[in-house]
Amino acid sequence: MYVKNFVICDREEQYAKNLLQMFTRRKMQEVQLFLFQTVEELKRFAQQKTIHILLIDEEYPQDQRLQIAAKERYVLVKNAVETLSDREKGIYRYQSAGQIWRQIFTRQIPVWQNAETGAVRAVARTKGELIAVYSPIHRIGKTSFALELGKKLAQKEPVLYLNLEEYAGDAFCFREDTGQEQNLADLIYYFRQRKENLVIRMSTMTGQDGRLDYILPMPYVQDMQAVKGEEWIKLFACILEECIYEKVILDLGDSVNGILDILEQCAVVYTPYIEEAAAKAKLNQYFENLRRTGRESILEKTIQKKMRV
Repeated sequence: MYVKNFVICDREEQYAKNLLQMFTRRKMQEVQLFLFQTVEELKRFAQQKTIHILLIDEEYPQDQRLQIAAKERYVLVKNAVETLSDREKGIYRYQSAGQIWRQIFTRQIPVWQNAETGAVRAVARTKGELIAVYSPIHRIGKTSFALELGKKLAQKEPVLYLNLEEYAGDAFCFREDTGQEQNLADLIYYFRQRKENLVIRMSTMTGQDGRLDYILPMPYVQDMQAVKGEEWIKLFACILEECIYEKVILDLGDSVNGILDILEQCAVVYTPYIEEAAAKAKLNQYFENLRRTGRESILEKTIQKKMRV
């Protein structure tokens, strides 16, 4: 069987190891992965084996990068203009490992390159949108709707799905991805500590369902209830500002602190419902509560979605 050698060379050791670990989970038998931290090691390897795909840090000087023989050469760039040669393609560094993998193997690199000057710029980061899926009516297929919405949007742009229900069923919706271990509680922990770049840390805990990225939900409702509303809002703002996601789907439950404040931050609020007397009464009570508490802005961006159950 023909095997491609995929080589990663990056000075940030932890980032490179995390990237390698996530790539290993892709389980492509025709791809063999290698990791190096120095150009010297990489050169020695290139003298012995063919490098079919090279993914290298932009911090290495261009003349050193070009000395490495490789069939395809990708450079991890940050959110700034970088001058690459016509033998290099830029890939935005701070995105999930799944996004990087797909861009390399589908050849869909989201960067702009000037054919004359060779100037390459990572996609300009513009603030994305929060989309909420919330309903006071339970067990009507809300999560299924949120996931399908996310998958549909992810066909055109990067989308992240976050489940903030009190009992989300752990990894049930993503049960085929057995490699994922870290969850939303870990993300909150790292966000609070601010010890590492949040985007790098997110790349190690993000899974993929088709083109849709996700982070596993919190396993314990007590952890959910311990997060303040302002913490959620700051976390979402950080993700939208620093990550590549154009849309973040929030699948919200009633145990989320500051849920109305979160809904006010969203561009769109989808509210699933069913044609049933008790369900209509709950929906009307929810809408009336928004009016009485001065939250008409939530109503203005609410889209009701009739469900079939």
